[in-house]
Amino acid sequence: MTTVRTSCEQCGQIDMPAANIVLVRGERVTYKFTCPTCQIERIKPTDKKIIGLLEAAGVEWEQETPILLHPESPNPDAPLLTLNDLIDLHKELEEL
Repeated sequence: MTTVRTSCEQCGQIDMPAANIVLVRGERVTYKFTCPTCQIERIKPTDKKIIGLLEAAGVEWEQETPILLHPESPNPDAPLLTLNDLIDLHKELEEL
């Protein structure tokens, strides 16, 4: 079993099996893994050198699932809905 050294923003440097890492093809190539210590999924940017090293270690590829917008969707650049927005909406609906 090949071990890959990477890092978690919370836990620092970690060693993990290559089988627990996935290269992701999307708008950009990234790799992702779930940190074995904090159990948080991490997504990291990559470059040609890292791609080559991960492929040599046996890391598998997957295709990123595109997010499909409904034709009548609002502007995708609009600010995201927050918890406070939902609470305000709930209060307004209760008043109806």
